[in-house]
This record gives sequence, structure tokens and C-alpha cells, in this order.
Amino acid sequence: MSGVDTAKPDETRWHLSLIPLYMAVGSSGLLVTLVALSLGASVADIGVMAAAGSAGAIVLSVVWGRLSDFSGRRKKYLLFFFIALGPIFLALSMANSVPQLILLYAALASIASGIAPIAIMYTVECYKSKNWQEGVGRYNSLTSVGNLLGLLTYAVVAEFYETRWLFYVSAAMCFLAFVLLWRTGREPEITLERNPFPVRNSPDSEKIFSPKSIWGHLDIRRFKIPRNLKQLKPLQLLFLASFVHWTGISFFGVGQTPLMRSLGLSDSLILVVNSAAGAASAIAFVRIAPHMKSNGGRLLNRVVFARGGLILCWAVLPLFSFPPVSSVFIFLLIASIVWSILYAIIWLPITNYAISQAPVDRKGSVQGELLSATGVANAIGSALGGLVITAYGYTIGFIFASIIAMLTIPIISRIDVIESD
Repeated sequence: MSGVDTAKPDETRWHLSLIPLYMAVGSSGLLVTLVALSLGASVADIGVMAAAGSAGAIVLSVVWGRLSDFSGRRKKYLLFFFIALGPIFLALSMANSVPQLILLYAALASIASGIAPIAIMYTVECYKSKNWQEGVGRYNSLTSVGNLLGLLTYAVVAEFYETRWLFYVSAAMCFLAFVLLWRTGREPEITLERNPFPVRNSPDSEKIFSPKSIWGHLDIRRFKIPRNLKQLKPLQLLFLASFVHWTGISFFGVGQTPLMRSLGLSDSLILVVNSAAGAASAIAFVRIAPHMKSNGGRLLNRVVFARGGLILCWAVLPLFSFPPVSSVFIFLLIASIVWSILYAIIWLPITNYAISQAPVDRKGSVQGELLSATGVANAIGSALGGLVITAYGYTIGFIFASIIAMLTIPIISRIDVIESD
């Protein structure tokens, strides 16, 4: 019936698979970091590991999104990702050196990079109408719920078993996600506007997988340094803003878990802090971020400024003699909750804007390009952050991270992100 603005319930039941999936994927970086620290890794090693994971996702996030656009299939790609992640988690549980963790985490990130661009477009196509923004918010909320449940589960299990044993739980959750998607999901209708690429023979497949074809879809490569921001198109500005901001965020993020370890928090308490952040994120994506309205990018600029200020609060911690662990724990808990709320407020409108501005037959690709922009930022920010923090300490490193993150403000000021449909 025409005029219906939301998806039918049976078309979005596959969303249930997101919960066990993100129980595994959502906290994978944190678990690998904790295991690496237990093996004697430095902050620089953690930065290299995070950069390696991002490097694998930079190209493949675009490739996976583009391939799903070409073939017109979303569910089949997601099923492949879900089942392929399980063996990698099992391999991580058996890794006994930092280099092994780095290689396995890069493989994990490379495969997982295809989930978001395809799953978001799968959600949009299930909604089939202008209310797709509601679907994107629901998708982000469910991924946050999965991350939260995973962190809570791991926090309890970590009290009784080594952290590396948690990867067995992750592998089981990937298999459960595969079964749920297989039984509840179905391929969305292929419209004429999507114009899927007809793969009829071997030359067609070679065309898709050729390095020239793959690299050609990376908008980041086609960026030229502009004389001023007016020369960039809206989507390019969005990618540039995401790149700059997440470079600063990753510069800071690589030191978060090691700092919590140095403050005396156990693996279980670190997981509890992240659990609170997951709960805040799940609520914010449904109850807060969708209802935030502002003219132009003023709201996002305020959020960027607030995130930069919160990083400076973390920079103050190493300057003082640390109080009892319980006091530090309370600050970290509150800071993580606020951080997650700010993340939802900035990421949801960025995602929606990228979808609304993309051509009909390239929306999955554009989502991949957006994630590639943040992937490049994560790789650069993590590597540099690890080196700077190792050389000059947490305080100097976090101050640099705050400055980089807030350089986004003049870029966002030129994009009307919030009001775009």
C-alpha cells in the first residue's frame, strides 16, 4: 500500500542479529588491547595495532559497499562477514605475542569493515521511504545495545577467566548472529534506480575486483589540497571533517585503556566503564540524537568543542598524585558516559547526511567512503598518538589530540549537516 512510511515488522526482524554480532565486534578492539597489555605491549605497540586494523578497513570498507551495490545483494555479504569472523576470534584466543595480535586484529578489522556500510543500506532499503532516518537511528541503537551486553558479559567472565578466553564467547556470538540473519533476513527489493551491476561472466568479475576499479572508488584519493574550503563539494567537506576530527579522537583513544591500566583498574573494571558508555550510547541514539536540531553546523561545532574539552580533562589526570582507585573510577565512568552521548549526537547526523547526499546507486559505496575517511584518520591518529604518548607522556599526547579534534570546527561550519534530508 502506498504512503506507508515504515518497514513491515517481518522486514526488520533481521535487526536481532545485530545484538550478538556487536557483542563480539563492538568490544573487539578493547579486548585485543587488554590482551596485548598483558603480554607487555607499550602504548606505541597499541598504536601500531590500531593503525594496522584501520589500514585494512580503509580500502575494504569501500570495496565491500561497492560490491553490494553492484550485485544488488546485501544479506549474502553480511552472512559471509558473520561466519568469517568466528575463526579469527578463535585464533586471537590462541595468540601469544604482540605481533600475532597485530596481524590477527588487522584481518578482523578488514572483514568487519564491510558490516556497517552494507548493514546501514540494508536497513534503509527495508524502510523504503523517507523515514529511513528512523531506521538508521534504530540500527545504531541496536549495535550499541549489543556492545553493552557484550561488555557486561565480558566484565563478569573476566572476574573468573583470563581475558583471552573471552574471544571464545565472541566466536559463539558471531555464529549466533549468522543463524539469526539467515533465518529472519531477506534480500530487499532491487529497484531500477539502484541499477545493480550485471555480473554475467568472468571478465565482469575481474572488472569489479581489479585494483584500478577498486582504487577509483576511493574519493579520498581524488582529494586535492584546496586553496580554500569553498572549492570542496558538501560530501568532500564531510569526509574531510570526519578525517580531521577522528584523527584527533584516535590520537587520544590509543592512550585511554593503557592510562586506565596505569591508574590501577582491573580488566573487569575497565569493561564496566565501557559498559556504561555502551548503555549511554544505546539510549542517546534513540532518545537524544534523533531529536537534536540546529541551524547549520552550530550544534556539531558545540559537540566537537565539548569532545575536545573532555580530552583535556583526561590530560589533567597524570599531573596529580592519583587518588584511590574508586575516585578515579567514578571520574572515568562519568567521562565515558558523556563521551558516548556526544558521539551519538555527532555521528548520527553525519551518517544521515552522507546517505541523503549520495546518488541512489552508490549509497553503499558512499557509506564505505565515509568509513574509509575515518579509517585513514584512525590509522594516522593511532600511530602518531602511540608514538607521542610513549615519548612525551599522556598529558602532552592528549593536549595534541584535543587541538587536532577541534580543527574540525571551521570545516563543519560550511556544511548544513543537520537540516539535510
